Amino acid sequence: MLRGFSRLPLSVLYVLSDCSCFLMYTIIGYRKKVVRANLALAFPNKDEKERLQIERAFYKHLNDYFFETIKGLTISDEELKRRYVIRNPELAQRFADDGRSVFLYGAHIGNWEWLTALPLYFPKVQIQTFYQPQRNNFADHMTLAVRTRRNIIAVESHKGFRYMYKCMLDNFINITLTLGDQCPHSGAPKFWLPFMGQDTPFLVGPEHIARRINQVLIYPSYVAYERGHYEVELRLIEANPNSIVEGTATKRFAAFLED
Repeated sequence: MLRGFSRLPLSVLYVLSDCSCFLMYTIIGYRKKVVRANLALAFPNKDEKERLQIERAFYKHLNDYFFETIKGLTISDEELKRRYVIRNPELAQRFADDGRSVFLYGAHIGNWEWLTALPLYFPKVQIQTFYQPQRNNFADHMTLAVRTRRNIIAVESHKGFRYMYKCMLDNFINITLTLGDQCPHSGAPKFWLPFMGQDTPFLVGPEHIARRINQVLIYPSYVAYERGHYEVELRLIEANPNSIVEGTATKRFAAFLED
């Protein structure tokens, strides 16, 4: 049913997104207190009117993201590449051509689900992604259905290092995507860094993996956005992570994300 629904034009889905946003934001007020508290912490120098504009834009984008994710089930290669532009794929391709695998160290920003466009920009390089299995079977199935399109390999996060280490031993050149801005659970190792004016815990896993196998770290930065269109610029975090002080790569990631 969702696949059929996803075949509707985005112009129609955005009308539904507007209705959903009105319900979520105006009628229900979903997590509005949390959003406002976070905006006040992150932007203490902005007045209430400015923070309110950001708040409304956030809810609008959140609903758009949901409907764009559904569209991701059936969106054509041509439409996706037109709507999701990677400005400088040559940065990652250069390393792959030199026999180096690349670790795309991204975040939950823009539309991360539409990074399924990666094989369209790197047709000769295997793309793989880490993911967290969902407790809900339907949500898990949909997540995998979206993320494994175009022959992308989905690897459960807790198996990520073993899988990538085997790829290194087999000299299997690939580009791996992981999102590194989740909050670590209480017992997990973490880096504490200043972020948006707050001391914030960051996962150590992505940098740890990259250092162990000396894999190129690149941050996909969203540099332009309008409804239904995204432009991404690849920014080099570090070409040789095992040659720098531990924590440096995560600091650079946090700085790119904050920016």
